[in-house]
Amino acid sequence: MANARPRLIVFSDTARVDVAFMLERFTALAERALDGSVLFTLRDYTLPVRARLALAERLADLTNRARQWFGVAERADLARAFGCAAFHLPQGGLSAADARGYLGAEVFLSRGAHDPASAVEAELDAVLLSPIFEARKGRPALGVVALERARAVHPEQAWFALGGVEAGNAATCRALGVDGVAVIGAALAADPVPLLAALGILRP
Repeated sequence: MANARPRLIVFSDTARVDVAFMLERFTALAERALDGSVLFTLRDYTLPVRARLALAERLADLTNRARQWFGVAERADLARAFGCAAFHLPQGGLSAADARGYLGAEVFLSRGAHDPASAVEAELDAVLLSPIFEARKGRPALGVVALERARAVHPEQAWFALGGVEAGNAATCRALGVDGVAVIGAALAADPVPLLAALGILRP
């Protein structure tokens, strides 16, 4: 990988759009981004097992061709089977220590959090703080002040902003010094250039 850590994390969400459309937009984004700057994570917890496996195969192929990261959320067995470079732990899932022991030292481990002052597991490589810019699932938007607080409480931890992040506010996150952003809908934009440019990962 050109980058030791991704700058942009993209989560799949086939409840929003169909697989063909999603992969078309993911491909455009992956090809315009600097090598190793984007992590595409298979989430889609409610997909039937076979459909989720088929999507994993297609995402693995896409990221291999585009020289980006491939990760899986929730299913550590699936992450190991595909030799994923990253694994995302949902709240209430495996401990980071167990995931690290199962997947190895080289896998990029992340977990979501909703409180900038919450405890952080030492084995994690990144924490995704949400929701930052838009209310989500009954939680009010935390605002960028939460990112500043999180970095002050845990300065040694890598922090990613999640929740309403798009091209117009991604540069704000970058200016704050956070390590990256995570998106769902923004990765489906017709033109990936504004988001990649705001994060400084647009291929020349």
